[in-house]
Amino acid sequence: MAVLGTFLVVAGHGWPGRPDRCTLSIPDGCFCERFDPSAVLAGAPGVRQPANTWFNLYALGTSLYVAVRLSRDRSARVDRNLITSANPLADLYVFAVLLLGLGSMWFHASLEEWGGYIDGLSMYMFVGYLICYTAYRLSPSVARFWVGYIALVTAAMITQICWKSDGAAVAVVSVLVAVYFLLEIGSWVASGTVMLGRPKTIALWLTALGSISIAAAFWYLSRTGAALCDPDTLWQPHAVVWHPLAGVTAVLLYHYWREAPG
Repeated sequence: MAVLGTFLVVAGHGWPGRPDRCTLSIPDGCFCERFDPSAVLAGAPGVRQPANTWFNLYALGTSLYVAVRLSRDRSARVDRNLITSANPLADLYVFAVLLLGLGSMWFHASLEEWGGYIDGLSMYMFVGYLICYTAYRLSPSVARFWVGYIALVTAAMITQICWKSDGAAVAVVSVLVAVYFLLEIGSWVASGTVMLGRPKTIALWLTALGSISIAAAFWYLSRTGAALCDPDTLWQPHAVVWHPLAGVTAVLLYHYWREAPG
């Protein structure tokens, strides 16, 4: 609630800083939804892209779901692996799922450069968790998880800040996702079972893959000037498909990890 509460306070008082690079091109590259450039330049109060902003509230539901499921596992003493245990690393995933949506809100509401960094951080924290948890499954060490996670997220943030390009965050996330897939395949090879080897786990992982694939397709097709882009409608595929399906993917992967042996 602290992240959302701070967001509402800042949105009500105005957005300091300088405009994100996406606002400077003609046409702009800010994910289709029309906004008022003068309001961005002035740092005026309000929300620049309402649909792309408010549909990120899906994260309240996905993170609450994961938190409740984790709490029930702990109460029932399931503790079959790290993600069902009382270890703070399980709670970190709840926060990563929450920030995946609420972090994006800062960017779409402000269209300020620093809002883009918060959006990037939210993605790096989530995908970084996928990488480090999968690495943990291959070689369990809580200490290595923390060191690797902090180093990975920090390196990703530094890369985005230093790489002066609209597509920096997308490129960094793409590399991180590729690393995750390689580690996931490595876990199948090491264990001798593909996707944990049961119909339920295979269905969970493949559905997660399908969910994020559909989301990515809509993300691509709804960019500014792309086939599904209509700047003047509240039906923004970036908002109503890409954002929520990313949350669905996060929940499906959580259930997939729950099924893994310790």
